[in-house]
This record gives sequence, structure tokens and C-alpha cells, in this order.
Amino acid sequence: MLSTDSNFEATVATKYEYDPSAMSHNGTAYLGGGVIILTKTLTGESYEIIDDKVNRTSDIIDLKIVQIAFSILYAIIFILGVFGNVLVCYVVFRNRAMQTVTNLFITNLALSDILLCLLAVPLTPMYTFLGRWVFGRLLCHLMPYAQGTSIYISTLTLTSIAIDRFFVIIYPFHPRMKLNTCVFIIIFIWVFSLVVTCPYGLFMGIQITNQSQTYCEESWPSDKSRRIFGVSTFVLQFLVPFLVIAICYTCVSIRLNDRARSKPGAKTTRREEADRDRKKRTNRMLISMVAIFGISWLPINLINIFNDFYASMTECSYYLISFFLAHSMAMASTCYNPFLYAWLNENFRKEFKQVLPFFESTGGVRNSYHSGRMPTHKTDKICNGNETIQETLLASSFNRGPSLKQPLEGNGKKDGVEVENILLEDKTISASFHPKSESLNLQLIDEESQFSEPKDSKLPPI
Repeated sequence: MLSTDSNFEATVATKYEYDPSAMSHNGTAYLGGGVIILTKTLTGESYEIIDDKVNRTSDIIDLKIVQIAFSILYAIIFILGVFGNVLVCYVVFRNRAMQTVTNLFITNLALSDILLCLLAVPLTPMYTFLGRWVFGRLLCHLMPYAQGTSIYISTLTLTSIAIDRFFVIIYPFHPRMKLNTCVFIIIFIWVFSLVVTCPYGLFMGIQITNQSQTYCEESWPSDKSRRIFGVSTFVLQFLVPFLVIAICYTCVSIRLNDRARSKPGAKTTRREEADRDRKKRTNRMLISMVAIFGISWLPINLINIFNDFYASMTECSYYLISFFLAHSMAMASTCYNPFLYAWLNENFRKEFKQVLPFFESTGGVRNSYHSGRMPTHKTDKICNGNETIQETLLASSFNRGPSLKQPLEGNGKKDGVEVENILLEDKTISASFHPKSESLNLQLIDEESQFSEPKDSKLPPI
């Protein structure tokens, strides 16, 4: 017989999540992955442990071949995720011209993905495969807290990128978001993520079994509080960001299609085909952004919600394998994001090729502005490595790399008079004259290639 008190859950906890409220009236306590059968004595003050081993003999995750396969998968995710996101951060920090609003959001996304790679990718499978917690009491609180925070930062940053692109494309002639505003939003994202994840870190704790095994598990005051936190996390961390991203990119896609149909002038068959290809390429990119976000994060969120409301589902022999499949899909987003949000951006590609010359062999737009030549009226742009599209460009500085020169001081749009809007294939040019600075501001808005930052070109005073 084993005497217990109010600390009973710390006595019988196993390496799987223990929910004190999940104990049924017949004395059966459900834990993630198995059942501990408890027999109540006549006094009601002590319990006899009939079986203190979790019944996981039929769990597929215990197979060595499965553990090796997941270990290889997580190792690939870790290497690609860290490499891609560190490269994004390095490219932005090394070149001040790359420190634009959109790129700062992408850098913040890369930082959160690096945290996920360092904390969630190796530790989650390691903890399960080892079968015990070996990282100490402090890290039991800090590691899950940091994991949850980094996921919030990642999803909220993706939402901010979608909103920023929405305003760039839908309202191209409105003032762009300032860098100070962007930095404030990023700080708010971090603070908000740290605050809303606090309960998760607080209610994690060390639990020790009667066999002196140490585990790090959730220990909520009640089943109700656990469910409230689970639902709020699902809504704030997945549902709201997914809806905002989907709505923003749907509106952007519709607007780009409308602009393509409304462009003036007669079109040759070749130009019509180029427009169709460009529209299809942009739509595929937008659909990919929404789909990858949903596919990556929906499964793990559904598993967490079902686990909060139906604790007995953890008895299923396929529960852990399902969890790891969903978890690996979510962690793989750390590899997709640098490609979707950076590599498809022409400016990022140019910087990548400077840092890593072997990227030149993959094709793409060459860094022609270093030659000092003015671009011709007609140029061949290589898209996706092998597709050539004829584009008409103005003989100006629009195709140059970003300039390090600081813009002339002025009061911005409120002192300017918009004089002309020109549509160039997939680009829009806004021209405005600033009386006080006596300068002409030309703003080029690229509608594809990740809707990269508008490039401003200031002409000499008139």
C-alpha cells in the first residue's frame, strides 16, 4: 500500500501528461499514453498501485526504426531551418539598404524560427525518446515557455507581413509604414507573446514517480483552466492569424487580377501570355503562403484541442505517432518560411548570391547593376530558373540595386502633389512633386516577387 496526500499527482505522475481531473469515479486515472489503475481503500486515504507502468507496448513510437526515422527528419529540419534563417538575418543586418519594413518583419520571423529550431525541434523528441526529463527544474519551466512564445511570435509576424502587403497593393499611393512603426509592432508582438504564454510556463513542473523517475509535465489547477487556455491558444495562435492571412492574400490576388485586365494599350499574344503566366505565378505564391500556414499548424492545434477536451484519446496506441507527425509538420515551417518570404524576393536573392556565390548556378536575375550600365528598354528576366519573360522597362534607375543614399528631407505626402500614375507590366509607378524640397519623388511598387519594398528614386531639384 502507498499512502498519499493532496500531493498525490506528484506521486503517480509518469512521463506523459497527467490530468488530475481526468480520474474517473471508479479510480482509473488516465494519462497520456496509458492507464494507472488505482484501488481505493475503505478509509479513502490511501491507494494501492496495481500497475504503475504505462501500457505503451503497442505504441508504434517505441519501435527503434520509427525513432531513428523521426530523429533523421528532425535533424534535417534543424539544419535547414537554422541555416536558412541565420542567412536571412545576416543578409539584412549586413546591408543597411535591406533594412526596410517588409524585411524587418521577415527578419523577426527568421529570429522566431531560429528559436523554434533551437528549442522545440531537438528537445521534444529527445524528451520522449529518453523517457525522462534530464534538463533540471528551471528549464522545465523555461523551455516550454520559450517554445510557446516563439510559436506566437512566428504566427503573429506572418500575420503582420500579410497586413503590410495588403496595404501596399490595395492602397499603393498611401504613405508606407515607417520603420519606427514597424519596430514598435515587432516589440508589441514579443511582449504580447511573452504575456499570453505565461500560464503555460507557470503550470509546468517537475513530477517524480514512485520509481524516482523525473518528468516535466503540465499541472493545471483544474480541468476548466486547462481547457480555457487551450481554446484561447487555438484562437489567438492559429485561427485568427489564419483568417487574417487568407483574407489579405485573397484581396491582394483579386486586386492584381483586376489590374492585369485593366492595363491600357494593345497587347500582343506574347505579352498576353506573359501576363497570364505572371498572374498564375503570383496566385500560386499567394495560395502557397496560405496553404502552407494552414497545413503546417492546423494538425498540431487540433491534437492539442482534442487532448484538452478528451484526455482518454491519449490511450490510443497511435496517439504519439500522430503527435510527432503533426509536430514535425509544424516545425518544418521553419524551413519553408525563408524560401517563401525571402528567396522569392529578388533583392534577397541578389544578397544571397553575394554571400553564397554557388547560388549563381541556380539561375535567376543577375546582379547587373554593378556593371554601371543603364538597363535597356527590353530585358529578359529569368523566372523560376528557366522561364523567360519579355518585360518593358523605363531607361532609368528602376532596375538598380538598393541605394545607400538617404532620402531628402521633406514633409512627405501632405506637401506633395501626385502628378501621374504609370502602369508598367507588373509594376506601378507613382510620381509626386514636393514643393518645399523642390524634388520629384518616383515610387516603384513591384506587384510580384513577394511584393518587395517600394523603391524610391529622388531626382535632383528642378
